[in-house]
Amino acid sequence: MSAPAVTGDPVKTWLASRPPLTRAQKYDRLAFTFCKMGTVGLIAWLVTPPIFVLVVAVAAIGLYGRAVALGITRSQCILRRPMLIMGFWAAVVAADAMWLLVLR
Repeated sequence: MSAPAVTGDPVKTWLASRPPLTRAQKYDRLAFTFCKMGTVGLIAWLVTPPIFVLVVAVAAIGLYGRAVALGITRSQCILRRPMLIMGFWAAVVAADAMWLLVLR
């Protein structure tokens, strides 16, 4: 009699079957995380310190810039194009800096 086949953890099996991420994809994932954090900060602007949005927007620009330099051309972000995303966050940085430095 043969032993029954042991089924492994399905999550581990799925993870093992996925191809490894490229460096550009890793930066895109990290940049997308900062993009999401910035979006939450924008939505909660009234209760969140504006400096948070400024820091996260600058980090998102830097990380998307690195992902673009490594060859990413499409992102998970709703705007899809990394250069468009960077332009949006640059506008947020400008508006936030104006808010912090001039209007307060």
